[in-house]
Amino acid sequence: MTNTLLVSPTSGELLAAEIRVSPKYLEDILEALASAPFPINPELDHTASSLTQVRFPIYDSQLDLLREILVAAGFPQSLLEIHSMAAELNY
Repeated sequence: MTNTLLVSPTSGELLAAEIRVSPKYLEDILEALASAPFPINPELDHTASSLTQVRFPIYDSQLDLLREILVAAGFPQSLLEIHSMAAELNY
């Protein structure tokens, strides 16, 4: 397979976002994500570690606003990890 960027002409490259939080903060992070003016459909993964992974696709043009939303909700920007969607899809 070839590496192909997933790109929207209006929104930019589609990326994979990941946030890891303790279960104690899961509701707060989900409420913060729900306040975004664009749709976020998170996938939750309760791993063997004490953290819950919250994953969702996001366009690169939405990243700055998402970081602002996280900070406004009391979370550090560094909580947000961004990966290539192509790598997530194992291209």
